[in-house]
Amino acid sequence: MNKSRGLTLVEVLVAAVILFAALSLSALTIQSLRQNSAQAEKIVKTLQPARMITLSIQQQIRNRPEETMSGAGELGEVSYTWQASVISKGSAPQSFDVDTGSVIVPPERFWLYQVELELHYAGRTEQLQFKELAWLPLVF
Repeated sequence: MNKSRGLTLVEVLVAAVILFAALSLSALTIQSLRQNSAQAEKIVKTLQPARMITLSIQQQIRNRPEETMSGAGELGEVSYTWQASVISKGSAPQSFDVDTGSVIVPPERFWLYQVELELHYAGRTEQLQFKELAWLPLVF
C-alpha cells in the first residue's frame, strides 16, 4: 500500500476557490461598510446643528410673530432655509366677571406655527418639521 503525503491538485484548487470566495466577500463587505459610514457621517454633520438652528428660529418667531415668516442662514458648513405659517390661533379660556355679570372673551393671542426647515450639507438635504407656539403681547 502506498501512503500518499500532501494534497492532490483538485484539493488545492477547491481550497483556493473557497479562500478567494471568502476574500472577495470580505472585500465587498468592507467596501459597503465604508460607504455606509461615509453616508452616516454626512447625516450626522447635516443634523448636528439642527438644535441650535431650531432654537434660533423659535426665538425669531417668539420675538415678532407674524402670519407667515421665513429665513435662511448658515451655521458652520450647514446652510439652512425655513418657513413658518400659522396653522391655528387660540385664546385663553372665557371667564365670567361677577361684578358686571358678563362673559369675558379674551382675544386670540396664541398662534401655533408649522415650521418647515431644510438643511444642506455637502450635497445632502434634510427636511425637518416642527410646531412652535408664540403669543402676542397684551394690549391695554
